[in-house]
Amino acid sequence: MQKIGYFLSFLVAYFLYLPFRILPYRLCLVYGRTLTFLLFPLAKKHRRIARENIDHAFPDWTDAQKEDLIKKHFRHLGNLLAGSLWASRLSKEWMDKYLVYDEESLALEKKVIEEGVGVVLVSGHLGTWEILVQFMGVRMKGGGIYKKIRNPFVDKWLRNLRGNNGIKLVPMEESGQVIKMLKSGYWVGFGSDQNAGKAGIFVDFFNRKASTFQGPVVMAYLTGARLMLYSVVCGEKGKVIVRAKDLGIIDKKQFPDRDSAVRHYTELWTKELEKEVRLFPEQYFWVHRRWRTKPGDFPGQT
Repeated sequence: MQKIGYFLSFLVAYFLYLPFRILPYRLCLVYGRTLTFLLFPLAKKHRRIARENIDHAFPDWTDAQKEDLIKKHFRHLGNLLAGSLWASRLSKEWMDKYLVYDEESLALEKKVIEEGVGVVLVSGHLGTWEILVQFMGVRMKGGGIYKKIRNPFVDKWLRNLRGNNGIKLVPMEESGQVIKMLKSGYWVGFGSDQNAGKAGIFVDFFNRKASTFQGPVVMAYLTGARLMLYSVVCGEKGKVIVRAKDLGIIDKKQFPDRDSAVRHYTELWTKELEKEVRLFPEQYFWVHRRWRTKPGDFPGQT
């Protein structure tokens, strides 16, 4: 019975996806924004979650500013939806037309690609991150970490979409494969700003302690890979703005042990992500429960 329910859910999702498969990119953006506009009045739970998160993140803002941010955020969710479901159609021609790099980020990316070193690419749920997944397969020797979706039909469908442009996808559970990839020069992407539960360490993020995954920094520590932060955000007229920051290669001699290094660099990339979110606040994924796990929920967690 459950399998039938999963299949019916998949059919509904696939039906909504079909226009993204055939419409031009700019029309897909309009379609995505239309869907989230229609869903906005019904999304009371997610609007409430967004408001709670924004209250903590921007305590000095007025109620009017916060409500305006929520409306802009739901409009952005339409762009995110469109970018996510259109992204498998990405091509070099599209990148030449729509990807926008600042000179510093472009030069940094070119330099690191020429170095041939492995890269732990950390990103957050900011902007249009599925576009990043796709162009990693085109621009770099790219790999990505993915978490399996409970619905097996949706999981297979989205995994095929994500892998369409050559990125090598690795399940979260297969950390050994990630180490091999980084040592052989892959850029492996981690979207690591979701709530990490009892597996995470607490770092400051928008005025609250947030349980944060250690995986990206642990992988950089073990392999000597370079740690970089990318943000890929929506600009005007369908443009996608790419911003890259080099967080360096971990110098183990500077730390007494691995835990100290992991905490330092986890705090570092989290601070840099917060800076990016403050530049584009409507494009952060405020509707997820980033701060669900609180200090004291799990004994011994620091």
